[in-house]
Amino acid sequence: MNKINYNEVPYGFMHCLEADCPMASHCLRQMAMQAVPKNQISVPIINPQLPEPSENCKYYRSDEPQVYGRGFTNMQKQMLPSQYDTFRYRLIGKFGRNPYFDRRKGARLCSPSEIKVVKSALKEIGLEHLEFDAYEKHLCWFD
Repeated sequence: MNKINYNEVPYGFMHCLEADCPMASHCLRQMAMQAVPKNQISVPIINPQLPEPSENCKYYRSDEPQVYGRGFTNMQKQMLPSQYDTFRYRLIGKFGRNPYFDRRKGARLCSPSEIKVVKSALKEIGLEHLEFDAYEKHLCWFD
C-alpha cells in the first residue's frame, strides 16, 4: 500500500489516523501515518474528531504527482523592459523579493498554485504563451 519514503515527509506535515477512510489508499496524510518508523517518538496529527472518512474529506492530499515549474529566466529574455518590470513587480508583491529571485533562477520550485500566479502575471502583460525553463513532477505535500 505505502509508496512513500518517510524521509521525504516534510517537517510538520499533518498525519491522519483514519485508516478506514475510502480515500486512505491515495491520501498522503494516511500514507505518512502508515510509513512512520518505529523509532519516531511523535508525529503531528489532524485532530481525530475533524476528518470525516469520505470522498469529500477536506484534509485529503492526493498521492498523484503534480507538475512544478523550475525557473523562468528565459521568460525575461522574451519580454520588453516595461513588460518585465510589470511582471517582476507583480510577482515580488506575491512572493517577496528574495523568494521571487529564488523562483526565477530555479533554486526554488513553483508549486501548482504558484504556477497559476506566474501565468496570471504573464497574461496581464500579454505573454501567456511563455513557459518555465523546466517542469518536474513531485508529490504535492502543501499547496
